[in-house]
Amino acid sequence: MVNKFIMKTQSEREFIVSGKVTHIYGPPKSGKSTLSANIAFDLVKQGKKVLIISTERPIEIRMGSMIDATTEYDPSLLGCIITSEIYTFDELIQIINNDLIDYLEEIDLIIIDSLTASYRFNPGSINLILLRKALATLQAIAIKNKKAVLFTNQVSARVDDSNDYRPVASTSTRSFSDINIRLTKTRDGRTEISFEDQSGLEVESLEPFTIIDAGIEDFSLLFQVNNS
Repeated sequence: MVNKFIMKTQSEREFIVSGKVTHIYGPPKSGKSTLSANIAFDLVKQGKKVLIISTERPIEIRMGSMIDATTEYDPSLLGCIITSEIYTFDELIQIINNDLIDYLEEIDLIIIDSLTASYRFNPGSINLILLRKALATLQAIAIKNKKAVLFTNQVSARVDDSNDYRPVASTSTRSFSDINIRLTKTRDGRTEISFEDQSGLEVESLEPFTIIDAGIEDFSLLFQVNNS
């Protein structure tokens, strides 16, 4: 039985949705892993199951530090989160194309942090083809199995000290995603979420939030889950 859900912002904009792919990108230290960890913990607290594929380990480290920093997240929550560490594109493709099928019945959300790591370190036409195949497979899994998919991404270009940047493999990552989100650090150190269309144009920007040791401050007030 598929337990569909929608995680929305205060403005009722869809954020994480069963059957859709969410793409979150931003520069280092902008809060991608923290946001992903908060989403995972919040869903698990509501009885959902999450599969995390980690390519660079920040999300696992962040989940551990969040549990240490607050009593809100019991260590037992980790029992409902399946984690898998990978370090090469071959391993990533193997998991996405073959191993994921073993978990689809029991999970509600798939998180990949970060999907584009291997391509970022070794850009080229072959790795771009592999990345697009991975994206297409994730999109098909989301649609066919009504699973929510979230992947994080770094930035590939930045202009001076401004926030004018684009995601790694921007055309591919945006076109295979239903929801595109950019994270930006504000001057006062908070993080701003901006929703973009597939061409990269901003369609909505949320009030900046603060990241503390325990994760995103007031996360449950900023994002709500509705079961359907």
